[in-house]
Amino acid sequence: MSSSLGDFTPAVASSKDESLKLEAHTDAAGVTTYQLRTRDTKTQIETEKTFDSEQRLIRIVKHSSASQSETELDPVSGSTLRITEHNALPDGSTLTKATIYREGNQSNESVVVISAEGEVIRRVERQMVGMHTVFQGQTEYQGGSPQTSVNHYVDITSGRLLRREQIQWFDSKHRSATENLYFDEAGYVTRFTKTLFHSGAGAFLEESQEFYTASNNLERRELCVYNAQGVRTCVDVVEYADDGEIIERMSQFFDEHGNPVGGNSSEF
Repeated sequence: MSSSLGDFTPAVASSKDESLKLEAHTDAAGVTTYQLRTRDTKTQIETEKTFDSEQRLIRIVKHSSASQSETELDPVSGSTLRITEHNALPDGSTLTKATIYREGNQSNESVVVISAEGEVIRRVERQMVGMHTVFQGQTEYQGGSPQTSVNHYVDITSGRLLRREQIQWFDSKHRSATENLYFDEAGYVTRFTKTLFHSGAGAFLEESQEFYTASNNLERRELCVYNAQGVRTCVDVVEYADDGEIIERMSQFFDEHGNPVGGNSSEF
């Protein structure tokens, strides 16, 4: 229910371009909050500030014809807990951005773009420590289903890229392929991994490549094959010299239970 504010008069800057409305609301649980609404007649932006029963600011909501933002505040410290923004884009799609602030100067940010038909187009996730991004991931959708994700993991101290991950999707729950690149302090690739998946199941093929630090030439390549039950059926390992020549190759085969059934090894 609502009532007049009585002696509750939060400080508000007066302006001839703004209309002002004060209300008190008590919910079913008996919790009373106070709303202060203002509208700027020039910009047509409406601002609603909500105060708790102790007259502490806990929420700020702003509306315009094409956007809305909501900021949630800690009533004790006054610090921002969460910011949510909704924006209408020219093509009829909508963009929603939510930022959650955590202890230790950390924050998580999520951006979602939804088409005019209500299908997800793009999703972006960021993890921040202060002003530094430590993770950023972006997923592209088609027909409402994820197609490709690209994730970047960053060292907070140096800002250098640690790992780049790319994912191809069968559907919203199952991957079809995953690739990872790992980088050293100079930005060179030190390791590459690739995994192909059975349709709707576990890994089918795993490939890993390791590189010499100085030359960035291939040092080792390993392939593992798995059946639909997740049992390894074959392993193939090739070792390379720094000049690119093969120095050793080993192959091992396994039965449907994972028991070795044969293999060979060769030195060059």
